[in-house]
Amino acid sequence: MIHSVKFTCVLDTNVIYPIEIRDLLFWFAHFELYTPKWSTHIFDEWKDLMTRKGVRRRLLTELKK
Repeated sequence: MIHSVKFTCVLDTNVIYPIEIRDLLFWFAHFELYTPKWSTHIFDEWKDLMTRKGVRRRLLTELKK
């Protein structure tokens, strides 16, 4: 589990969606520079955004090939 005793940070949808920012923040968390947190509401908002951007449809289309 990713856990840092020093810092805890709430990741909102606006930083979880852009892939580059998300990857960088998760990389920092992997090396225990901070502990990422998000709520169910934030996760639901992220899922809605993915649907609006067509990410789920594209993923399902690619999986069917």
